[in-house]
Amino acid sequence: MKNGAWGLGLLAVLSVSRGALAQVPPPKTGFQMALRTGYSAPFGKVTEGLKLSDFSSGQVPLIVDIGGKPIPHLFLGGYLGLGFGGAGGSTADTCDQLNAGCFGLSLRFGIQAQVHFLPGEKFNPWLGYGIGLESLGLGIDQNDSRGAVAAGVGGFEFAHLMAGADVRLTRVIGIGPFVDFSFGRYNRVTLDDGDTTTSYDIESSNRATHGWATFGLRVVFFP
Repeated sequence: MKNGAWGLGLLAVLSVSRGALAQVPPPKTGFQMALRTGYSAPFGKVTEGLKLSDFSSGQVPLIVDIGGKPIPHLFLGGYLGLGFGGAGGSTADTCDQLNAGCFGLSLRFGIQAQVHFLPGEKFNPWLGYGIGLESLGLGIDQNDSRGAVAAGVGGFEFAHLMAGADVRLTRVIGIGPFVDFSFGRYNRVTLDDGDTTTSYDIESSNRATHGWATFGLRVVFFP
């Protein structure tokens, strides 16, 4: 009788273990995509004489990570992001004084790599690094016959430092928090007065480092 009871107990434990393991599929390789959003706060300087926060407000980003996993623990791919916001600081004050509507838009794209520590588990922390190009524009609608004018800057992002964790909801979908600290330097200015567009390089002595601190959630589609 005791042996029978022990046997039944062992079978029950094994059944539960198999069921628990079945809930988490093994890590896979192949195509992977993720969507990220949240809030991006500016810091640093556009140029030596202008803080980024005095040019742009914080933004709401929409970012796509797309690529693949050659091995379960490594993701290689690219990113494409848009950011939506307004004028910041002293520029926002100027917009108010002119009774003008000011809106900001940023675009960034580049390449990245992510290391995933527990790709086969329900909770998978990861770290990432990326580099790319960035542009930031500010449009000013003057609400009169002069129409809209725009100013923009562009340059190289030399570091995207990313971290996050994916919580697997189903076999192919996960969600989790992330942080992304990006650093770059603008090297070109574009001005559009509604009639003509002019561009010029920022002098190397006037270039400065800026960044964006982004916090939010991402939805990932696993291989």
